[in-house]
Amino acid sequence: MRLVLVMMIILGSLGFAGITLAATPRIVGGEVASQADWSFVAALETSYGSQFCGGSLVAPQWVLTAGHCRIYSARAVRVVTGSSDLNAPSGQVLTVDRQVRHPLYSQPVVGAPRDDLMLVHLTTPSSAAVIPVATGTKPPPAGTLLHVAGWGATSYSSGNDAYGPGSSLLRQTAVRVSPAKKCQAAYGTNAFEPIDMVCASLPGKDACAGDSGGPLVNGRGAAGLLVGVVSWGTGCALSAYPGVYSLTVHNRCWIESTIGVPGAPAALATAQADGAISLDWKWVEPCVEAPEPTGFRIRVAETGQQFDVAGGARHFDLTGLTNGVALNISVTAFNGNGESAPATTVVTPAPNPVSTQEAVWSAYRQATTTFVLAPHPGDLQWRVEVGANLRFSPQPWQTAPASATPETIVVPVAGVAIDQDLQLRITTTDGITNVSTNHIQLAAPLPPVATRDARVRGSAAVGGTLRCELGHWSGTRPFVVSRLWLRDGRKVPGAIDATYLVKPGDSGTALTCRVTISGPGGIVRQTTPARAIRA
Repeated sequence: MRLVLVMMIILGSLGFAGITLAATPRIVGGEVASQADWSFVAALETSYGSQFCGGSLVAPQWVLTAGHCRIYSARAVRVVTGSSDLNAPSGQVLTVDRQVRHPLYSQPVVGAPRDDLMLVHLTTPSSAAVIPVATGTKPPPAGTLLHVAGWGATSYSSGNDAYGPGSSLLRQTAVRVSPAKKCQAAYGTNAFEPIDMVCASLPGKDACAGDSGGPLVNGRGAAGLLVGVVSWGTGCALSAYPGVYSLTVHNRCWIESTIGVPGAPAALATAQADGAISLDWKWVEPCVEAPEPTGFRIRVAETGQQFDVAGGARHFDLTGLTNGVALNISVTAFNGNGESAPATTVVTPAPNPVSTQEAVWSAYRQATTTFVLAPHPGDLQWRVEVGANLRFSPQPWQTAPASATPETIVVPVAGVAIDQDLQLRITTTDGITNVSTNHIQLAAPLPPVATRDARVRGSAAVGGTLRCELGHWSGTRPFVVSRLWLRDGRKVPGAIDATYLVKPGDSGTALTCRVTISGPGGIVRQTTPARAIRA
């Protein structure tokens, strides 16, 4: 016998006798299954009727199978549900439009796939029974008696590594969970991963070629729970090599997120403006593997308006609204399975008390924002918030006393990141209603660039005076400039002024001036050409 790990799959088009895959998926030593106990079982066939994998109906339009069963395109696969006899006219033969393999599916050891799961989407729902996925976070403990079923090979010969014929009638067998250490000893710690896999068998009883993706079940009939799917192993029903199954409990979040509707958005926030509303929300994935929603749907109850945005969106602007009219707004997430519960808010557009907004860079990592507060009969609180991508850091609240005339506010904001997506936002509140202006986009600062180089001019003789001219510079202002005089490339102590009086000790040396230009976009240094000093 060869301990070479190969995926447990044999194509129905090849037959089951005389095929010599070294380690394949596997029902040996079983019995004909009862349709009542296995009404959720599905058979994956090629479009011309050759069965090659099993599966379990986990939702009316979703079949869970093994990841390594993705060997044909979706349109080349059909699924039989509601029948344990593949030769009988009973049951439904359904077409497939999508095959969604687990995003972490991999084979760090060839033939021993991890996260070996795939969900197959049916173009029309099946009327057969659905099996629930087992709950919890841990695999079934060693010694647990489980059941597996399939239409695969019914015998295996280790002498010539040959598989017997498959069965058109669904067959089942009991298998017992082996300790993880036994599985690792049989297959190696690199191949068998206890978090993701479980192995199980009984003397002379095992899954076999053609059973890949079939169900591993705890319980019987309506009381059964799907624990895993047939994945891989060496031979069939070999005492030293129990069959390996990919666990569903380890990947339940991915399964439920793929076959169900997405979770509802959270933290719905609104910013009111004159005749407009700005919506921001969050959507938190239930697990790393969970797919993003297809999109988000915004509804306005009073107007009947509905807007859909792509799944990556977290922001939407409603415009053309009437000030003073309260609106009930909801945001839902949706995918091909349906729509989530809504996140809702009530908001009333109102004239914006803030106008004439602008923001300019005033120093390195510092900006100055200017805005005008409209006349307000009572004290008005306001603050500046600095941030990007829905993450804002609020500055302390300030109070503007009641005023009958417009008031211009100038606010320096420190600690501003050099980020093209940076935005400044001004928020006012009367204690009940929050009103935010449109974001002030602060462009990414440009680094200083010399349009005319710095140079040294003047008398290069002892007793003469030299002047360090900065040249001309483009870039985001303001600039902070400094000078440093160098003698033969070494700084002259204390020589930092715009002019330099040439001393006797400078005779026969070369003087240069190093100019440093600092702005919001960065720091640039430039050294002038040298001036040779005469006696």
